[in-house]
Amino acid sequence: MIRKAKASDKEAIAELCYIIWEELEIDMVKQIERERLLKVMQKSIVDIQYRGNISNIWIYEIDGHVAGCLIAYPGKDELKLERAWLDLDVDEDIKALGTPMPMKEANDDEYYIETIATFPNYRGRGVATKLMQYVIEQEPTAKWSLNCDYHNERAYYVYNKFGFKTQSDIDLYGHNHRHMVYEGDKVQTN
Repeated sequence: MIRKAKASDKEAIAELCYIIWEELEIDMVKQIERERLLKVMQKSIVDIQYRGNISNIWIYEIDGHVAGCLIAYPGKDELKLERAWLDLDVDEDIKALGTPMPMKEANDDEYYIETIATFPNYRGRGVATKLMQYVIEQEPTAKWSLNCDYHNERAYYVYNKFGFKTQSDIDLYGHNHRHMVYEGDKVQTN
């Protein structure tokens, strides 16, 4: 089942986002203890209008458990959403690091899929594909984009099969990514 995120999902969402942040090797992950950062991430999911706020998140649920999530928002809002992090009530060492993901990742004319994450025990069940299909159907005329790490061939295969095509390259936090735009090809889910 796919649904909008709720405040009660914050622990699972934070865990899923942490997987992505860890892969990107962002400074906060390197400098702040995991459990402490997860607590702050949970606050950002419900307490402020951050990019990872529940209003921008869809959940894929299997047997009552969060299997995966997708975070998306208009690219023109990206930096404003990121700056909301600075409104969090956090310890000084975390505040001194600024925002977790300060780089502009999307173009202003795009609806940006920032995160698609699935817990390892639910991978291979089409969670990511079904989330993308569902969210794109909510805004079918929008220009959708996402970034795919060049080293993540599995994700690239899924995005390409879905209809996303590479438009350019982007360096995000020292990792080369394909900036991919949805071209509306027929979705093949088998």
